Amino acid sequence: MGKGTAIRWVVALEPESIAIRKKYQMTRVAHSGPYPVFKDVADCHWLTISGVGRVHAAAATMYLHQVSNAPPWAGWVNVGIAGHAAGTYGTLYLVDKIIDKSTGRSGYPGPVLSSTLARGSLMTVDKPETNYGNDLLFDMEGSAIFEIACRLSCQQLVLVLKIVSDGPNIDVAELTSKMIGDLVSDSISEIFKLVGKLEILTKKEHDRLELPVAYYAIKKNWHFSQSQEYRLMHLVKRWQAMAQNKELMPYVDECKDAKSVIRKLSIKLDNHEVDWGKG
Repeated sequence: MGKGTAIRWVVALEPESIAIRKKYQMTRVAHSGPYPVFKDVADCHWLTISGVGRVHAAAATMYLHQVSNAPPWAGWVNVGIAGHAAGTYGTLYLVDKIIDKSTGRSGYPGPVLSSTLARGSLMTVDKPETNYGNDLLFDMEGSAIFEIACRLSCQQLVLVLKIVSDGPNIDVAELTSKMIGDLVSDSISEIFKLVGKLEILTKKEHDRLELPVAYYAIKKNWHFSQSQEYRLMHLVKRWQAMAQNKELMPYVDECKDAKSVIRKLSIKLDNHEVDWGKG
């Protein structure tokens, strides 16, 4: 995994986490917080177990963000079991719509990932659903995780995967920890492939958001107001795109203040000049 890879996993139940932790060789992070946290040796993949329900799911998502220092380009993944009226037991679904039953709000997880997985809509409820209908998946955490993750990253980096565990012919109350663990384990190869594609998206978002070294060098040499920093950020990114590997600092090193740096860069970039020397 290269620079920029950042994946954060949120699951509701401990058995749901076992195959994931094993696949990514995660170990538990020593801390005294409210939710258990695990990570891989490269600090790229982090996972927390929220417990059941929207409140815990939202809190655990925010907690993982803080504990793992998740960057704004992190991909967020929720894997878990779900009920379905007609879905075959063990089928893995890529969720493309989430409905929060209590609020009526809908959201659309947005990763543009090629996949042959079945796609489905998920309804998040406040208590176990036994009135299956409308060709929906049912869980108790998805909408909360999705909502918080979209605030912490972007909608295009939030992935929700659900595995059919119960329905009209399979009583949710009869599910055992082993059954839940086996459901995720049986789908781990497909999950791994899809998350691998999400990793690529996080790297691209990292590259898009990462600021050139010159930006920090300029900020160190001159004092910029908040509005000037925003303008400088925009200009340095334009320079990077247009000038590619040309050095920026030699061009502005004779400027007296932040205002003159911005003015000089603006003139140069707006004129699309080819001479990238000083002066």
